[in-house]
Amino acid sequence: MRPEVSFIFGGISTEYDSSVSSLENVISNYLGISNAKRPFNVKNIHHVSYKDGLVRTFPFSETFTMSDLHHVISGTATAQGRTLVNALGEIASRNEYVVNLLHGQFGEDGGIQTLAALLGLKGTFGDPQVASLTMNKYAMSSFVSSLLPSDIIMVPKTRLIKPNHNLDEDHIANSFRGPIVVKPNSLGSSLLTEVFHEPATAGREVVALVNEILKKDSAALLQEYVRGDEYSCGCMIDSGDVISLPVMEIKTDRDFFGWKEKSRKDMFALEAVDDHNKSISDRIKSAARIIASAIDLYNIARFDFIVTSRSEIVFLECNYIPGMGSQSIFPAMLEKNGMTVIDLIHWVILHSKPYTRKSHLVRGKIDLQSPL
Repeated sequence: MRPEVSFIFGGISTEYDSSVSSLENVISNYLGISNAKRPFNVKNIHHVSYKDGLVRTFPFSETFTMSDLHHVISGTATAQGRTLVNALGEIASRNEYVVNLLHGQFGEDGGIQTLAALLGLKGTFGDPQVASLTMNKYAMSSFVSSLLPSDIIMVPKTRLIKPNHNLDEDHIANSFRGPIVVKPNSLGSSLLTEVFHEPATAGREVVALVNEILKKDSAALLQEYVRGDEYSCGCMIDSGDVISLPVMEIKTDRDFFGWKEKSRKDMFALEAVDDHNKSISDRIKSAARIIASAIDLYNIARFDFIVTSRSEIVFLECNYIPGMGSQSIFPAMLEKNGMTVIDLIHWVILHSKPYTRKSHLVRGKIDLQSPL
């Protein structure tokens, strides 16, 4: 008997469109397979509306089409909305296995992972603490820096900016001598991320961008711009091992992979490097496996690095729930590995370890007279 899965997508974060693209690509691939050859059945599609935050559930049937999906996305399909907590409780009561395609804040920052753990929801949510760590770029870089020596992995010099820091142009000029990257600490898809090659003369623009970031995020980052080639390595994590996917080099015209590049397919290109630069590929894969194992990741993840002209590997960030859209990096890695997004989902169902929330209660008699 084929396993049965449901999908949850949408959300109220700035990465709503990425979530929609992920589901569209998954369903498009699924519908392209004859019913007899589909490795799993789809039960329900749960849409978290960007407009009101309510969840609407749509049963999947053999007659389901991409047109039906677009009705779900646009909100023209009628269904009663429920709060997220109520919807997840109902899903858990039906014992559904849910593939989480919610990106960005709340989708992969530990919020929904906490709800799933408390409600006993089955699926690809994983550990809430790990999700919150990977979403926090500053904390994740600090973790990697403490995990691996600098001769194996370096991290860029980074300054954390909070709303009460009162950043001004003089601070910027005195903080960094070379180009800097300004980015949110926990928003995804490189939203509001930009490089400034002359920060000392662009102080006003940097301050304006930081202030814009702080309207949407709790912190902003000023980070040294590392010159080099950008690489990405995806991982599939089963119950006992971390499997590295082919490493992809990300090529852009301005040597920077920001929001402008990510929002337009014609502004970046992907090139698999395993065949022509095995040394770099092996080092990146090794680093990705070490990091993934150390933070106890579940299911999948994607790690981004810079390799300098001196072959130094610099860690950038970890993507806890990589995009699965047709133009996203992770599906390109899967294709190079001879897999589709449908193969990946089936693999996760069969091989990934389920997350089980541990009890935090101390059971047994406590001696109140003994010193703590």
